[in-house]
Amino acid sequence: MILKPLKSEFNKDFHDRIWKAKNYVREHYEDLKKLSVGQHKLDKEICEGAYINIAEYDNKDNPPWESHLEFVDIQIIFEGAEDYIIANTSELKPKEYDKATDYHNWEGEGTARLTLTQGNILILLPYDAHRVGLPPKSGKTHVKKGIVKVPYKA
Repeated sequence: MILKPLKSEFNKDFHDRIWKAKNYVREHYEDLKKLSVGQHKLDKEICEGAYINIAEYDNKDNPPWESHLEFVDIQIIFEGAEDYIIANTSELKPKEYDKATDYHNWEGEGTARLTLTQGNILILLPYDAHRVGLPPKSGKTHVKKGIVKVPYKA
């Protein structure tokens, strides 16, 4: 998530890449939702190093905390719905980090819970630890989603 003081400076190149990725998802939503499970490059469409992971699964009761140091996540739901618990990494205890997969584990309690449904996106920055795939209040669902990964060079 982006939460900064109004008077703070923003890295124009970084924010342009996020804006371009968000617009690409909006304009190509129907095409993206037809992609098969797995990784698909978006180098030419967004920026060098960008890609989308397509995933399908049933909601999980106790997913682990995760964050990513090298990429910003833009999460979009194509089918179903899921809850996220989000916390700033400064509020959690760090565990292992796998540089090869850019997967950082954490432990602790979350501070915010939200439901992501079709037609909405969630932008998660490297300091946004998240637990994904939780069942929404409406009950467990099968989820098909895309995670656009945009290189983080703030």
